[in-house]
Amino acid sequence: MKKKRLLLSLSLLFPLAAALILGPACHRKASSPSVLLIIMDTLPASHSSAYGYPLQTTGTLEALAKEGVRFEHAISASPWTLPSLASILTGALPSRHQAGMHLDPWTLDDRRLATMSENIVTLAEVFLQKGYATAGFFQNPFAHPGYGLDRGFDLYDYAPGDNTTIRRADMVTATAMRWLLTRDRKNQPFFLAVHYFDPHLAYDPPPQFMVAFVYGYQGKLIPPFNPGPEEIKKLRSGEVKPSEQDRAFIQGLFDAEVSFTDAQIAAFFDFLRQEGLYDNTLIIVTADHGEEFWEHGGFEHGHTLYRELLEVPLLIKFPRGQWAGTVVPERVSLLDLFPTVMNYLGWPVPFAVDGRSFLPAGEIGFTFPPRTSIISENLHYGPEQQSLYSGPYHLIINRVTGRIELYDVDKDPAETANLLGRQEKLPAVLKTELEAVAKKMKELESEPPREAPIDEETKAKLRALGYLP
Repeated sequence: MKKKRLLLSLSLLFPLAAALILGPACHRKASSPSVLLIIMDTLPASHSSAYGYPLQTTGTLEALAKEGVRFEHAISASPWTLPSLASILTGALPSRHQAGMHLDPWTLDDRRLATMSENIVTLAEVFLQKGYATAGFFQNPFAHPGYGLDRGFDLYDYAPGDNTTIRRADMVTATAMRWLLTRDRKNQPFFLAVHYFDPHLAYDPPPQFMVAFVYGYQGKLIPPFNPGPEEIKKLRSGEVKPSEQDRAFIQGLFDAEVSFTDAQIAAFFDFLRQEGLYDNTLIIVTADHGEEFWEHGGFEHGHTLYRELLEVPLLIKFPRGQWAGTVVPERVSLLDLFPTVMNYLGWPVPFAVDGRSFLPAGEIGFTFPPRTSIISENLHYGPEQQSLYSGPYHLIINRVTGRIELYDVDKDPAETANLLGRQEKLPAVLKTELEAVAKKMKELESEPPREAPIDEETKAKLRALGYLP
């Protein structure tokens, strides 16, 4: 295993040889741009005004869409944080990178989780080898360094939150700004990953952001919405269902958290402009996963693979205003970010990835050849399931029971009508893809995962968030 890691490292140390093999980069500037990756925790595209949500929750993302590219249908690799973050940073499926894989049967609540495979290279590791300054600011307990997400960062600033204490979005922005101002070599390009935790439970927005979204509520709930671990379980399973008025209030608090975070991203962009960093920075804004507000009878995330948990915002601003105002209607995966960044910078991808670059072949616009299925997997709660998008179809496969759900998401975006309730078998093309996915998963499962070394303090924070009993 150490030998494999050494070979991967050596491949990154010889960019000249790789350039001779792969040819010159056709998209990058002569001077390498910096890269900013912003990840908003727990934001479904359906709650972003940049994606048609009727309340203005993400005005900053709306403005960013005019300066860059907005992807109408971006699919997360998993419906909860750890495997999704790892997939964003590696371009690998959860079954390949292994971070967040369960080492105990799904029937147990307190399951041990795996750390990232040693045979995987992260974006930060590539940037570090290329001479970039690298820094990451993460707040979710599932970003604990023991899971392997810290690999390649010069500075990995981890401030784990729970339901009572988090580093809020304004503090995250200020901390990231401070790093940019005080880093040693100001002319050195940077790779900066900034994770905002605020939209995650508990929903506790600043009052000035809350009023616009909950005004007129006359029920008994008061902010913050902070259910305990047992109540979260009942809400998640649908055993407890708040009234329609209470649900609107809960969603209002969530929307206010999103709006607050969006405002802090705007402040960060203003700072980048003032410092002369904005124009030559490749900026990516996305979310690790979505959130369910009773669309399929439950609440929160990590327990299903429906659209509200997998479809997230994705906006990219390229340097020099390339492709400004472009809207991409095709479905893409967050797995595609790693190879796309490598492609844009003219660098080889250092290992096998499960995504693909979605850069256009030329300068005219984004065009996509037919692609194979987009896969999502790894529930945090319940039996192992996998999701497969192909054409207009979305399949959800329960690997324990064998049950398959099939939705035509073009005609039924809310995923309310399971087509397999009206037909006896899958379309032939889907059956073929499903068999290919099963074969691929079997191959990936050949490497045994390793348990992540997580301390008791982190476990306590995960219990407070309802992730552990």
